[in-house]
Amino acid sequence: MVPPLRFVVVGRLDAGRIAAWLAPTWHVTAGRAAPLVQRYLDTFDWALWRSGGRLVLELEGDQTRMRWQPGGAKPARTVPLAQEVRFAADLPGGVLRREVAAAAGLRALLPVGEMRVRRKLLRVVDGEGKTLVRLWLEAVHPLLRGGPAGPERTRVRVEPLVGYARAATGVVARLQGRAELTPDERDDLADAAAVGGRAPGDYSSRVSVKLVPDQPAEVAVRRILTHLFATLRANVEGTVLDLDSEFLHDLRVATRRTRTCLGQLRGVLPAAKVASFVEEFRWLAGLTTPCRDLDVFLLELQDRRRALPASAAAALEPLLAHLRKTRAAAHGELAEALQPARFRGLLERWGKLLTRPARGGKEGALPIVRVARARVLRAYRRLVRRGLALGPEPQVQAMHQLRIDGKKLRYLLEFFASLWEAEETTVFVGQLKLVQDALGAYHDAWLQHERLVALGDEILAAGTGASTLLAMGRLIADLERRRAREAESFFCLFADFSARPVRARLMRLVEYAGVA
Repeated sequence: MVPPLRFVVVGRLDAGRIAAWLAPTWHVTAGRAAPLVQRYLDTFDWALWRSGGRLVLELEGDQTRMRWQPGGAKPARTVPLAQEVRFAADLPGGVLRREVAAAAGLRALLPVGEMRVRRKLLRVVDGEGKTLVRLWLEAVHPLLRGGPAGPERTRVRVEPLVGYARAATGVVARLQGRAELTPDERDDLADAAAVGGRAPGDYSSRVSVKLVPDQPAEVAVRRILTHLFATLRANVEGTVLDLDSEFLHDLRVATRRTRTCLGQLRGVLPAAKVASFVEEFRWLAGLTTPCRDLDVFLLELQDRRRALPASAAAALEPLLAHLRKTRAAAHGELAEALQPARFRGLLERWGKLLTRPARGGKEGALPIVRVARARVLRAYRRLVRRGLALGPEPQVQAMHQLRIDGKKLRYLLEFFASLWEAEETTVFVGQLKLVQDALGAYHDAWLQHERLVALGDEILAAGTGASTLLAMGRLIADLERRRAREAESFFCLFADFSARPVRARLMRLVEYAGVA
């Protein structure tokens, strides 16, 4: 099938002129011009755009519909809407919802730009009146809600129909080369987003900082911290408004990465300047913990509930309702804490420190590649030493500390990824992530087990039925078994991670770029 093609109109063009171009092979029938608003939706981190797709809410008269154009050569899909859509799960069931959900994950579908279109449908028909190709004569311009519109342009859009690719090819051939038309290669999503000051792909939670091996360590670390600061700030509003749970997650990770950078790279920045911020970011990390822990627990319980028979799922609803109420209260406290002077002052003072040139610490002038090598090796050896010291039935706190050690090592590898060979880095981080996942699952199972045990009296006092208490008992038993499985999995994975081949891989990695 011929892909949809667009041409920008230079000067003026009407339906009669297009009909003359296509005659006598085809006839053209024209409908009335009609207004249309196209609202582009994507996740905050542009997950749909990164998948190659476009999701558009179309408002035309009294009709509301959702159109999804997936990446690749897949056909577009359109469904009528009868309710507001915030998450992919709110879309009508079917292929469109499955494909959007696969790309968007847990993230909300947020407006990222809007286009106002006035369009006229031109049907290209054969001698029997059968429509072979649709042409749209459109005047389009991006909108800013409550503000001015962007520049308008007129275009012709060719819409091939299934089974009539030959006709579409012929129509496109007639249009190409006309003085009034030039190929339109602009991206409507990018144009619409630009009016609001955004651009597709302008946010990602990943650390992406290009470092030069011989640049001073202080310069490199400031660049890393500045990148993390931008990520942290970008997620404050979404966290306060509770747009989706990933805003808090990304804010929390940016905070942890900042703490790791300050802690693991001591001696690079001036100690007197950053000392007070160590405690401030510890405070911020603690502030985010209760709400995030409840988010994780709720997501896991909701997944579990969907997999259960109706009667068993209903028994869990009182527990879920209690956790949602507790989570709402935790979020309210977090949102309040992100408004007062302490947090705003932290952002202001930290931003100023990162932008002001200052003399670094004793290692600030060293090449960053030397500092990176030493800190990564130290973090790896600490992780291996503590992991090998664990007994067959490790203490929860020791496993949790090991989890923190693993995160520190992974964050360091993320910070310095541009210094080393990409494939080796990816493989090593993948092996580390398996260990981290096992440790994370172990800790989550323990934390949720303790929460459920503590909730027993509260649930009982609320007059909850016996079926819910029994369901909680089964959950507690399942979590105990899960913790045992994850501990066993961890020891198997850690045996490989701490073995000679992985150590050799790490040494090859940090020796890359000629580190002495």
